[in-house]
Amino acid sequence: MHIYLNIHTHHPSTEKDTLSIVNAQTVSGWMDMAVGKFSVGLHPWYIKPESIDEDFAQLEKLARQPNVLAIGECGLDRLIALDLRFQEEVFIRQIRLAESLQKPVIIHCVKAFSELIALKKKLKSSIPMIVHGFNNNAQIAEELIKHQFYLSFGTAILNSESNASKIISTMPIQQLFLETDDKNCFISTIFAHASNYLNQPVEVLQEQILQNFKKVVSVDLSVV
Repeated sequence: MHIYLNIHTHHPSTEKDTLSIVNAQTVSGWMDMAVGKFSVGLHPWYIKPESIDEDFAQLEKLARQPNVLAIGECGLDRLIALDLRFQEEVFIRQIRLAESLQKPVIIHCVKAFSELIALKKKLKSSIPMIVHGFNNNAQIAEELIKHQFYLSFGTAILNSESNASKIISTMPIQQLFLETDDKNCFISTIFAHASNYLNQPVEVLQEQILQNFKKVVSVDLSVV
């Protein structure tokens, strides 16, 4: 059976033959995490310095659940008011948590790619790092790929004029993921467009991305 792997979404899927990693956007317990596969993290948009220790303790508790397959989304965002140095501190704590649990990190990064790469080099982390919703230029993509990041492409590839559409065909397929993020879109639609850009049958793309996923997670995927 061929599976559509959706590496990052905010909506549980009803689409057939789909494995979705649903992002619990906060750690406040608003989402029922009893059934499904999840990622949990402290997104820079929602970090509250006054409650960071309490929130991180809750994150640690949730992250240990066996159906939490990744840490994130978390990362760096230059377009928000929160001090970038503080964002880095929280991000590093989450990378260390991911290392201790041997789970990959799903990364939100806005205009801070040089800092992201420098941080990975400084920490010498071997944990798989996935930059989600990638829609930047070829130079940034090349640098990320060179430093062993995985890139996940979403609805931007539905727009033929987007950066994502222009560079996806240059991607090493072994470092590729696909996602729907918070958009109201079927993952099968994303796969169909990626298939056209990569000149690969959808079934081949499904198998490769599933293999990529099995490489970055260290849990039993007998469900697929």
